[in-house]
Parts: sequence; C-alpha cells; structure tokens
Amino acid sequence: MKKTLFITLFLLTSMVGFSQSYLGWITKQVNFREGPSTENSIIKSLKPGTQIFIVSTIAENNYVNIIDIETNKEGYIHKSYIKLGDIVEKNESGIFTPSGKSTTYKPEIEIYNNTDITLTLKLNSQLFTFNPHEKQTISLSPGTYSYRASAPGVIPNIGTENMESNMNYSWQFYIVTERR
Repeated sequence: MKKTLFITLFLLTSMVGFSQSYLGWITKQVNFREGPSTENSIIKSLKPGTQIFIVSTIAENNYVNIIDIETNKEGYIHKSYIKLGDIVEKNESGIFTPSGKSTTYKPEIEIYNNTDITLTLKLNSQLFTFNPHEKQTISLSPGTYSYRASAPGVIPNIGTENMESNMNYSWQFYIVTERR
C-alpha cells in the first residue's frame, strides 16, 4: 500500500514538475480570465489568432494557464479555444551569471532591465516586476528555482537555476530580435 501511494505521489509530482510550455494561439473569440472558471473575473476578450504562451497544458477545470504575449498578462483560457504551436524549450544554460562570493548566506541577484518595457520575473511562485532601465538586487533562499522572464511582446524565457548560498549573481534583461 505504501509503495503504491509513493509511486502515485511521485508520478503526480513529476507531471507537475516537468510540464511542458508551448507557444499557441486563440481559435475563437474567448474571455481571458483571472482564474480557471467562469466565476473568475474577465481580464479581457481575446480575438482569434492572438498569440499566447501556454504555461502548461495541464488543465484545471478545463482551463489552461497562459500568458497573452502582446500584453504579458497571465490568466486562464478554456482549453477548447487553444491551438498548440511550437514547444518552448527550457534555457539549459540559465540566465543568472555567478559574480563572486557573498558576505551573506542568502544568494543575491543583481538584475538590470536594459529595455524600454516592464520586465516580469517569476521565481517559483515569487513574482518580481522591473520598470524600464531599473536595477534591483533581490535576496533568495538557497535552492533550485524554476524561472520565467517575460515582457510585453516578448516570448518568455523559461528554465531552472540552482542558487547557491554565499554567492552573488547578476543578470541583464535585453531583447534580441530575429528576422525569419
């Protein structure tokens, strides 16, 4: 019994921990909501063809967690109005660069938003916002963090970072444009 319970919990944890993100688009005009039900407030109405970042394909009450790429707003859309596109690969090299030893136990990250738009950085469940050309230092507990860096009109950068104790890190957010 304990073995079955352990395997079940492991599989459920693995599914959530290894959920895949995608690019996609809206197939029909739909309400973009703050939460995963019709009882949640409407953020706005999204038109067919709106490009979205699908945080995970794991639905909650048949609603999928997405980001409207144009506005960088996060919310929920009913899964029947979403068309999956390309997989968004996790950034294997990470975004934070070690910049030396720290005098404090907690790792510190100096972040500079080198753009004219607002940056949103999600580290696990913590959300940080950086105004254009703002520099901030944040302090975290040592450990592994899933991150998502996003801004209006920009495809989010996702990955995992291990933040070690007694270390300083730095990161500069900038936008790279590619012609297709």
